[in-house]
Amino acid sequence: MDATAAHAFAIPPVSVHRPTTAVEDVITLVAGVWLLTGTYVDGWAHNNLRDLETFFTPWHAILYSGFAACALWIAALTWRRHAPGTRWTEAIPVGYGAAAAGVVLFLISGMADFAWHSVFGIEQGLKALFSPSHLGLATGGFLILGAPFSSAWHSPERSWPRLIPAVASAMLSGMVAAFILQELTVFARHGLIQTYISAPGAEPAVTVPTSSSIIVSLGSFFVSTAVLFVPVLLLSLRWRLHGAVPAAMVLLPSVALQIMVALRDAWLVPAAVAGAVLVGLLWAMLRPRPTSHARLMIATGLSPVVFWAPYFAGVAVHDGALSFSPEIWGGTLAWTGLEMLALAALTLKIEATARTIQASPTH
Repeated sequence: MDATAAHAFAIPPVSVHRPTTAVEDVITLVAGVWLLTGTYVDGWAHNNLRDLETFFTPWHAILYSGFAACALWIAALTWRRHAPGTRWTEAIPVGYGAAAAGVVLFLISGMADFAWHSVFGIEQGLKALFSPSHLGLATGGFLILGAPFSSAWHSPERSWPRLIPAVASAMLSGMVAAFILQELTVFARHGLIQTYISAPGAEPAVTVPTSSSIIVSLGSFFVSTAVLFVPVLLLSLRWRLHGAVPAAMVLLPSVALQIMVALRDAWLVPAAVAGAVLVGLLWAMLRPRPTSHARLMIATGLSPVVFWAPYFAGVAVHDGALSFSPEIWGGTLAWTGLEMLALAALTLKIEATARTIQASPTH
């Protein structure tokens, strides 16, 4: 492990940048929720409305007004910290450097989005998720919404007033990732694990899946697991999380995805609730904390297993059968657990290396 990678997990030394308060981070999050609401409302429009022919829509108004609120607030935070004779970059609050870059990227991407729609029209379906301007908007939004988490990460405080904005920030950032990767997010639909055949005059019946559909499904579970559980893992490296925290962090994005697709598989919501409850109970029983690496790795590795199990059960109950054999659905659960276990082991190793480097007298 080299020193450059290790420094990503180290608390940096005191710098000229002044930190934000918990209240200031909450205001950032309020503006961020406004921005994210516009993002998901726009996603709802692209998923459920046809013949969208104009850039000037009510959902774009919510999206870009939310961005304006974020940009103005981050600018105000920087203005208040600027001292005469110093560089403006030094006035950006601790942890908000990436957010400031995100504001610039979002602004450029927004102008590019208008130009793109003017030339190529309004995208539908998969094309909307591959549009360069949309990818720029998503990246900018991700950087903006991650600012309170980054601010709390750099703070030596570990109090609940610092944790709450960090939790919300990590979850909202994950929801941006879930949005742009929605075609690979499991709770947006259930067809990922079911294959159907249709006969004239009969209801579609569940049948055996193809190898390619199994691979696509496994990839979707990998993506969905990372989107939902990596934010939980990162938070648990700094704070001891109450069981309700990881439960809420995996439940709310899952429900938001179903709302965005007009609840076309509304029966998946109870499955998400059941999975979230199991995740919460798991963390309540194991009580992982940053200094207990074994418990943290066990909780992180088992969380996707207990979360996705009700999903498979819900699909089986709804359709009366599963396309996947026990080897496939059981293996999928195991693979997602191994995914998070590996990520937990890697991040803990990097963090331990960072602390060793900081403590070294030659550093």
